[in-house]
Amino acid sequence: MYENVFYFKKINTIGGVESHFWYLSCLYKNFVVIYREGNLEQIKRLSKNVEVIKYNDKMGTIKCKRFFCNYRLDIPVEAEEKYQIIHCDYKHTNFKPIMYEGFKYIAVSKVAKKSFEELTGIEAELIYNPIAIKKINVPKKEGLHLISATRLSPEKGGERINKLATMLDNAGIKYTWDIYTNRHYRWNSRNIHRQEPKLDLSKEIAEASFLVQLSDHEAFGLSVCESLILGTPVIVTNLPAFREIGCIHGENAVICDLDMKRVDLDLIKKGIPSFNYIKPKSNWGKYLKKTPKYNPNELIKVRTLKRLWDLETNIHYKYNEVTDMKKIRVSELECQGIVERI
Repeated sequence: MYENVFYFKKINTIGGVESHFWYLSCLYKNFVVIYREGNLEQIKRLSKNVEVIKYNDKMGTIKCKRFFCNYRLDIPVEAEEKYQIIHCDYKHTNFKPIMYEGFKYIAVSKVAKKSFEELTGIEAELIYNPIAIKKINVPKKEGLHLISATRLSPEKGGERINKLATMLDNAGIKYTWDIYTNRHYRWNSRNIHRQEPKLDLSKEIAEASFLVQLSDHEAFGLSVCESLILGTPVIVTNLPAFREIGCIHGENAVICDLDMKRVDLDLIKKGIPSFNYIKPKSNWGKYLKKTPKYNPNELIKVRTLKRLWDLETNIHYKYNEVTDMKKIRVSELECQGIVERI
């Protein structure tokens, strides 16, 4: 029986829930992540800190003491305690909360908690997202340099990015804007440059003048919180979630109206040189109690689903061969459909 299990059907290339998993794994190395589909780079990163298992129907019912799921649950579970994590401001999305019998609920912000409770009438506990980064000392880039890290799904404000870029261009303000995203978008300005997403943008954010996040709605805003911790002010829309995590216009943020009619271009041009920021206190240790920590080098038995020449160990494996492998390596090969646990 596992102690603590987190389940997420699909672990994406980038996203707030993926960052949530990562920071939890940095702080508490004593839980298991189970998933059905996953990005290999995310899996490789996570498996350095915690055990990561790709679910298949042969596994049957997952048995554990504490089980946490994100969004949809589609695997059988037996657990002493079951929780669903509310990462979403449901009142402002097209999604509706999915309720499961016997579950309790944890919300990552007051905004998410209030939204969920008003729609369902069920109480949710507030535990803020964990964030395990610290301010780093790197020089700022010359001039006005903006950065965004976003999926650019419809609610993430692509057209507001275009509006802000047009305003800056029309005002004759010189700038560069790097947007790290896995989606392509039609930008109005040549000053905007799409960059391939990276798992760790701490240095790039710390070097920037501002991080920009112009969403329609947010339940928390992890990249905004990360930026403030790293000492980089933010340009954000006027959302309750951003105010909740500590965005203050003129002190550490430029806060824009949702219609982008009022934007303090002078403050953006002038910049915000320094500020003090205290991140929201997270209390996940309440549930992730001290248990034996994950050992990435522990050997487990697997069966090969394909012929394999493991470049890491320089060992050749035949198809359907049973062998012992380190857990960290199993997580990577399992994600690629090369081995299965037995």
